[in-house]
Amino acid sequence: MSKRTIQIVLKENIQKLGKSNDIVTVAAGYARNFLIPNKMAAVATTGILNQQKLYAAIKEEKRKTAKEDSIKIKQLLEEIQKFSISKKTGDGETIFGSVTEKEISQIIKNTTNVDIDKQNIILPEIKTIGIYNIEIKLFNQIIANIQLQVLPESN
Repeated sequence: MSKRTIQIVLKENIQKLGKSNDIVTVAAGYARNFLIPNKMAAVATTGILNQQKLYAAIKEEKRKTAKEDSIKIKQLLEEIQKFSISKKTGDGETIFGSVTEKEISQIIKNTTNVDIDKQNIILPEIKTIGIYNIEIKLFNQIIANIQLQVLPESN
């Protein structure tokens, strides 16, 4: 007795099977009795397969565009190299509070008109006046390194 299989398109992430929109081959009974009735998958017809290819091509194009944009932003940020911020200081070189990712994001936006999500900014702890190295994650492996100069606020 041969085991019958069928190609299906997953409608949601299923552990050990695949992610949403993946095309997988499963046993016909598993698909017919569990996946399709529970609306977790659909039979992969020719039309759906063509639609999936188109969807994959569009997704790849968006990924390429995002990567190219990230490379341009990295070049722009690394050309500028150093951003400055003024903070109120206490005794000596200690600043009140600290510098946040939101402030860095705002400085970059004001300088370059590029929006950087604050969650993509990796800051060391900044408590004193000085120059600090900051990493900005732009895309998978694309990281821009910039310097932040913390200056005392003039009264």
